[in-house]
Formats: sequence, structure tokens, C-alpha cells
Amino acid sequence: MPRVIKWGILGLGKIAHKFTLDIKLVEDCQLIAVASSSESRAKAFAKKYNISEFYSDYQELYINDDIDIIYIASSNENHYIHTLEALKNKKAVLCEKPLAVNKNQVLNLIRFSQIHKVFLMEALWTRFNPTFGQLLEWIEKDKIGKLRYINATFSFYGLNKEKDSRLFNPFKAGGSLLDIGIYPLFLAYKLLGTPNSLISKAVKTTTGVDEQMALILTYDSSHALLYSSFSHEEDMRATICGEKGEIYIDSRWHESPIITLIQKGKKTIQKFNFLGKGYSYEIIEANNCLRNRLNESPKWTLQNSFDLVELMDIARNQNGINFPIE
Repeated sequence: MPRVIKWGILGLGKIAHKFTLDIKLVEDCQLIAVASSSESRAKAFAKKYNISEFYSDYQELYINDDIDIIYIASSNENHYIHTLEALKNKKAVLCEKPLAVNKNQVLNLIRFSQIHKVFLMEALWTRFNPTFGQLLEWIEKDKIGKLRYINATFSFYGLNKEKDSRLFNPFKAGGSLLDIGIYPLFLAYKLLGTPNSLISKAVKTTTGVDEQMALILTYDSSHALLYSSFSHEEDMRATICGEKGEIYIDSRWHESPIITLIQKGKKTIQKFNFLGKGYSYEIIEANNCLRNRLNESPKWTLQNSFDLVELMDIARNQNGINFPIE
């Protein structure tokens, strides 16, 4: 039987609740401890999900000898320091995206992980779900031919949030690009690689972060048009076009179980029954990597994480978006 992988969670916001519901559906792993800066929050979380241990001091989570891997679910500005401290304590890490706020921070984490041989993975959950796997399979089998065009967006209405919320606060590495624009950028990068050029234009808030971000990625013979925004809702369908056909991922594409292939007018629709919300697949991937003594995932490598944050750095620099923590 596979050994049971024991998990801890650092940071108990909204996404940690979703992650916890999914981890309970995954076989041969167990969530045994959680930590928050608030003792009352940690206690309430542990009680709600019947978790044996909870801490208000992150250090107690880091040094818990029973824990194999920690899911970092804190806010963006803390990903670097929380991941680094976990790695220093020989804990494998699955860190919520973005892995860190800039390429220098990501590079430091990668170097530490590689030198000390501790597993590290960015939690880009879309990469691991069955829909995305189907997308890659169709492309690898040349179902739509040479890729020429990608269009993907991610938007929701957030203008009703206070300016000190994580969405708009530069001290929390806010802005649409790092929060949600990372998904369209990930899609283009994974399918087409690093572009020859990236042109970006932002609509900035009074706090100096991007309320909206538009990106044009240019390759030798293809383009990607990408967009993220906190200013409106929209139908978030992803379009991938090749010389022989098209692929569409239904709204909301980054978590959709429905994908469509069109070839010469013939439509093939594939629907998946996700295990839980879909965080389960990145959990399964991390578990398998640990059991096979890997220091990174072959499906989403540390080089991939570095390339992606480097593209986000370029976009932020083009628009004069900087965070105080940098």
C-alpha cells in the first residue's frame, strides 16, 4: 500500500477551506495540522474539519515531525517567506500561486529547494485537472494542427472591495495580474512557451496596482491575447485555434470540466466528473512526487514557475507596478 502522506496547511482563508474539502477525498493522505496568525481562526478551522492539531505560531507547524508537506495558503506577499521557512525545516511545500511575487524571490526558492533536495511545487491547480490533460493530449496528437491563436481571460467584479483589501493593496502584492491574470498567462505559456515579445497595458487603481491588465504575446507565427480584471464579470471561455481546428474550454475555463474540439465542423465534447472542486489533482500530484522521491513535479516544473513569474515581472515593469516588499 502507498504510504500515507501527512499534510499541514499554513493560512486559513477562503481557499484553504476549499482545499481541505478536497484533501479529504484523496486516498492515502491525511491533513493533520493547520496554522493561522489568529488562534481563534485556527481553532475554529480545526474543529470544523476535525483536524487534530492547530497552531497560532507558524513555527510549530514547521517543526511538526509528523508533517510531510505544507500547503502555503497565505496572501501573496507572504508566499516567499513562508515557503522558505518551511523548506528550511525540511518540509515539502505546495505553495499557492504565485510561488512568489517576483523572479528573484522564485529563483531563491528554487535554489534552496534544489540544494537541500526538498520538494517544491507551485499550486497552479488548472495544470493538473483532467480537462487540461485532455487539452494537452489533443494538441500533442495534432488534432488542431499548428497553434496560431489563444484567447483567454479572467475577470470578476471587485470594485466593491475596500482599497486595503488584498485585491488592491500593494503591500499585499495586489492587482489582477498576480491574482487572476496568472491563469491566462499560464495557458499561453504552457501551450506556446516563452514569447518573442510581450506587450502589456494596465488600468491602475489609486493604490498603484492593476485593476485591469491586457497582454499581447507574440511568437514566430502565433499570438495570445490575454486579459484580467476586477472591474466586471464576463463569460470566461478559453479559445485555442490551430490551422486544422479549434478547442474551446467552457466558462470558467480554468476550472471547467467541459472541453470541446472542432475539426472541419465536427464537434467532439468531453465532460469530466471532477474529484471534488478540482484541487484534488494537485494534491495527488504532490503525493505521487513525494512517494517517488522527486524534488519537483514533471508536469509543472520549477523552471515553469520561474518563466511564468518572469513574464509577470515584465508586464508589471512595463506599467510601473511595484510592491513595497520588493
